[in-house]
Amino acid sequence: MRKQLIAAVLISSASMALWAATPATKGARVGEWTMDYDAAKTLAKDKNLPILINFTGSDWCGWCKLMDRQVFSKPEWKAYAKDNLVLVFIDFPQDKTLVPMHLVSRNDALARQFGVRGFPTYFLLGADGTRRLGQLGASHEATPASFIADIRKLLSVEEASRMPEPAP
Repeated sequence: MRKQLIAAVLISSASMALWAATPATKGARVGEWTMDYDAAKTLAKDKNLPILINFTGSDWCGWCKLMDRQVFSKPEWKAYAKDNLVLVFIDFPQDKTLVPMHLVSRNDALARQFGVRGFPTYFLLGADGTRRLGQLGASHEATPASFIADIRKLLSVEEASRMPEPAP
């Protein structure tokens, strides 16, 4: 009986974790993953926030799962993202039910547009949704702090490039 209870709790916990991490398929909210690229671009422009696009193979890619486990599932990441980023989840799963059919060809087009050659690949875009600020990748040593630092570095380079030249 005790083993059955423990198994039920573990299955329930795993299901809750998967449900909580499921990206929205329509609409966008700051700091929450969405598959709705157009809504994310509109939100980013309205809130003047950068967009982080996550090209992933969510159910088969080991590096993608590693980054989800070590970075994106952590409270430190979620706290940063909720105030600072619009998050877009472009998925190429083996389980085709994970992505709505109407998004499959759009995901393929975005992968071609961005020149994605492997998973995961992360692009940071400006608030206009078109300006590429940089590209990030996965790492065995990745933590929320290190990934946030990489994002901040790209944002600071972008900010510095927009500053006017000092007067002579």
